[in-house]
Amino acid sequence: MDSIPQHLERLVAEIDGWLDLRCPERALERLQPLLDDPQAAIVAVTLRVRAYVGLKRHKEALIDIAMLREKEHDLEWLDLTEAWCRKRLKDLPGAIRCMEQLLERDAKSAIGHFNLGCYLALASEPERALDEVTIACGIDASFRDMLHDEPDLDSVRNDERFRQLMTKGGKVPAVAAAEADAFE
Repeated sequence: MDSIPQHLERLVAEIDGWLDLRCPERALERLQPLLDDPQAAIVAVTLRVRAYVGLKRHKEALIDIAMLREKEHDLEWLDLTEAWCRKRLKDLPGAIRCMEQLLERDAKSAIGHFNLGCYLALASEPERALDEVTIACGIDASFRDMLHDEPDLDSVRNDERFRQLMTKGGKVPAVAAAEADAFE
């Protein structure tokens, strides 16, 4: 996290602890001193976004995310978190845009490709979804483990290419060739 005044470090750790314990309401109760200090405000808003997400207050989280974007604060985290909120608000085109934005900055982001694939699957774009999930698994093989349980991918689960991808080392042939060219 950003640099904060020493006298507020313990409070930040406490709030972070409440968030880790999945007690976002407790975190929100303790945020005001951080919000009142200009040097701690960015950290406070970041923690508040996490609390809002934990409380399923996605619209409020999006307001804070927009403010953090103005500060160019951890853009990957903002893209991932905004997409998460937009998906839950039934704004799949917005979630897809967030992942495409992340991938424009970092084409090798496995989580970006995986999440984009999930959102595309939900948006009834199976071909692109399979391409993105395949790229994610090619960048980071640990994403293969998530294929088995990810409900966002249910719409492509019966596709032969998806089944090949779930098998160890299996790749969708056309995407595997493109992936090899793109990341060498």
